[in-house]
Amino acid sequence: MNIFAYGTLLIPCVMYAVTAREFRFKNAILKGYARFTVKGESYPGIIPVADAVTKGIVYFDVDKLSLERLDDFEGNLYQRKPVRVETEEREIRDAKTYVIKPEYRGCLSWERWDVRKFIQKDLEAFLETCSGFQKNL
Repeated sequence: MNIFAYGTLLIPCVMYAVTAREFRFKNAILKGYARFTVKGESYPGIIPVADAVTKGIVYFDVDKLSLERLDDFEGNLYQRKPVRVETEEREIRDAKTYVIKPEYRGCLSWERWDVRKFIQKDLEAFLETCSGFQKNL
């Protein structure tokens, strides 16, 4: 299964920290969804928004065990949904991504999430929390 990552998981070292695996990936976009920072957190969520485009990456051939780990990592705030993404080469690929559940949309701020800011300010501490997650693998 292909997974579209638009937040912390688009950083390969975070994906590795969660799954203990490396996957082939390409830059991609997801149309019809907008990314916002979760209130009080350093990570984002996406919700359906007409005409929005979210940049991210698509990981290819994610195995079942890794999907289970990703589901655990994402927790109750998100649901895994099928989407169609477009790679830089304009290939359309089926994938799954984690979308904020409708009942939790109030947890999103209207602040756009910036991966560069996250890497500079929050990545190191975030990886420490992921290392705690990986101990449970």
